[in-house]
Amino acid sequence: MLEFEHIVQINDPADNKIKPLSRQQLWLGLLLRAKDPGRFNNAISCRVEETSEQGFVRYITAGGTEFREQVTLTYQQEIVTHTSGAEQSIYAESLTSIEEPASGYLFVRFIYRRDLEDSQDSGMVSEHLKAAYKQIDIDAISLIRLLAEDELFDQKLN
Repeated sequence: MLEFEHIVQINDPADNKIKPLSRQQLWLGLLLRAKDPGRFNNAISCRVEETSEQGFVRYITAGGTEFREQVTLTYQQEIVTHTSGAEQSIYAESLTSIEEPASGYLFVRFIYRRDLEDSQDSGMVSEHLKAAYKQIDIDAISLIRLLAEDELFDQKLN
């Protein structure tokens, strides 16, 4: 089992080089990533079904494999995703949470848990997956910043 977490700092009031994001902008960006992950990673495609305020079911296609995932939302706080259904080939779960330890400071904590085959190469595979998760998350935050700067969150996003 791979278990991994990391934190990305969003706002730092002491660093005026970085334009701050509001909690709402950050939430809308993270929600967009959950609903349309293909916009953030062109190697996958996604369709969303069974939508409610509390979450939705999404089907992620990567290569020739499709995963059914249950996504649970806690407004402006966290997004929890886990593979669901008996037909799933692996167990995987992620938690994306917004943290604000002090006024003006925003962070996003990413936590991942997933099956990982035991093999001689599992340590190397684990480190590769951790690096990939971290880079994908950093790239996603960069895209969220660009969308916010272009004021795209002021428009209604599906």
